[in-house]
Amino acid sequence: MLKHLFALAVKFVIVATVTLSFLSLFDVPFMWILFVTILMIIPAYILGDLIVYPKYGHLAAAVADFSYYLLALWLVLFAFVDGTTASILNAASATVFITFVEALYHEFVIGKMLKLKTAGTPLFKQTPFSTEFAEEIDVKADMKKKK
Repeated sequence: MLKHLFALAVKFVIVATVTLSFLSLFDVPFMWILFVTILMIIPAYILGDLIVYPKYGHLAAAVADFSYYLLALWLVLFAFVDGTTASILNAASATVFITFVEALYHEFVIGKMLKLKTAGTPLFKQTPFSTEFAEEIDVKADMKKKK
């Protein structure tokens, strides 16, 4: 339980830092930003980190986080800040930063601290019966040729 609270706290700090950086440009009140951040991270943690990440791996979790944060931030900006479609560009720029840091968060906090195993296969799978593709080189013969 304490590990999940720590993971949520780290996620809150990450998302709050980025949203404070971007939403403060639009004169959104500080407490409102923190409230929206809390409302955003709880579903993102449950869906992205506890369900999608262990079942489908890093890429699927990053795509899920990106789409969720983009939709959530765009709705907040559209409803409470300016009400124009230009707010999706502002939400997208904030979401890119959040998604980049979330990838690091998935690797170190979720992967190492919570020790959640992913079902995604690694890029280079090392099996115990892998064949080594190499050719033996006779170094002494090459040295004699050079002399």
